[in-house]
Amino acid sequence: MPAGPLTLDVAVCTYKRPERVAGLVPQLLSQLQDLEEVDARVVIVDNDAAGSARERLVNAGGVGQDGRVHVVVEPTPGLSAARNRALSEAAERDLLVFIDDDELPADGWLAALVATYRNTGAVGVTGPVESVFEQQPDPWMASAPVFRRVQRPTGTPMRSAATNNLLLDMTVVRRLGLEFDPRFAFTGGEDTFFTRSLTARAGALVWCDAAVVSETVPSERASREWVLTRARRNAETWAWVRLLDTSGWRRARRRLEFTARGTALWLVGSARALASRGEDADRQAQRAQHEHRAAGGRGILRATLLGPHTAPYAR
Repeated sequence: MPAGPLTLDVAVCTYKRPERVAGLVPQLLSQLQDLEEVDARVVIVDNDAAGSARERLVNAGGVGQDGRVHVVVEPTPGLSAARNRALSEAAERDLLVFIDDDELPADGWLAALVATYRNTGAVGVTGPVESVFEQQPDPWMASAPVFRRVQRPTGTPMRSAATNNLLLDMTVVRRLGLEFDPRFAFTGGEDTFFTRSLTARAGALVWCDAAVVSETVPSERASREWVLTRARRNAETWAWVRLLDTSGWRRARRRLEFTARGTALWLVGSARALASRGEDADRQAQRAQHEHRAAGGRGILRATLLGPHTAPYAR
């Protein structure tokens, strides 16, 4: 851990969501005020080559002369390029924190991440994401695992994490020469692959249960089709990341394990979903769990047997 005052970037990678970024920046600036002995700034990485987010922030006066908001345009498309630009902008910083452009931080979010880092000396800190529905969801939707907030005791070791709520020790990242893999630029999973590489070589990330961000669930995502597609895609990425994490006979063995696992989840989940048919809330909640598992099983099988199939971030 660096001695003395820390330097920190809060990075937001964005693509054609200028209004959301403009609304998020003031909230992030408010978070900076809660930090003690930290030189912090907000870095916006605009992955739109036309610079739509930069233009919106400049026109709204969101980029002042005090250096607290730094906006750069990264013209190379894809998640990996945008996140690598954030790493580059933080080349001389102690810490880098990622938050998504469609999320909002809870009070004390950033201070909690930094405090946990200081208390543990971990290579990184991650925390929970809470889903907030624009409209009241039905029992099936409310019970879907993709929307459920995960809770763990603060300090719990983590093998990997997403970049929607993540603090990184840049001293360690630079020492290891880590970057986000371009193979995941449009599929997602670049953050899981990155953090698995980090923890394999430098020790675990830790969980901070008090560092909460919220993600609004718009009405178009509150559908069974969207949830099950997301479940399949997440499982597909989960399996593909772990297959690329190995080689030789270990990868062959993992393929066999994943084939068996995906098949079991698909068949058992589908059977239990059929057995859970009914209109009452409890039945709907049970069915959501089982259908989610079945979709995940299909995703694991598809990635294991055919490789990544979906590219949700393709342009």
